[in-house]
Amino acid sequence: MQWKEGYPLDFKEALKTPSEAEISRLMSRFSQTPRFVYGALMLPTVLKYFVSLPQHAKVDMVPATLRGFKLYKIAEGGLPTIVRSKGETSEVEGMLIFGLDDEQRNSIFELESGGGLTEYTAVQVQVHQKDVVGRYQVKDTRSFDAGTFIWSDHTTHLLTAVATSSWDLDDFLAGQFYENIVKIQNRSQDFDDLD
Repeated sequence: MQWKEGYPLDFKEALKTPSEAEISRLMSRFSQTPRFVYGALMLPTVLKYFVSLPQHAKVDMVPATLRGFKLYKIAEGGLPTIVRSKGETSEVEGMLIFGLDDEQRNSIFELESGGGLTEYTAVQVQVHQKDVVGRYQVKDTRSFDAGTFIWSDHTTHLLTAVATSSWDLDDFLAGQFYENIVKIQNRSQDFDDLD
């Protein structure tokens, strides 16, 4: 998963590899199991919209990888979903979100489980972290328990396999739905600034 020119700057910031100290701080601050997201909620502005956070609020999220699952598009609308994979090399890239309160977690639950097509599942994800050893900067991988939503329907006739491990954000970012979310978040930011 990479940031591209024209993508939101807050997403670029969220994609930075955290340090070991940053990961440890997040783990010590929050006792709730983090959520792994792989669709539009990877974008901080969209997440803030759906969990009713102001645009200026900081969201504790880091890039993560879920192994043993494959990314699909739901035929209608091209929204992403994931299915357990028999292939050992299958993986899905997304974001791990820390620090959501119960109301925010319920908002994600209502959004992701709508229609009964997906179900909440406990998974283990990997997060790359950077550390300094002597004068060298190294990357290490750390595993975390997390919760995510997977396709619950045993038939996959509504799904189209995605060739990559991360959802392509281009169409979503160019669409009216995202533009409306940005306008609403910016408008609420403007009202907050007046207070």
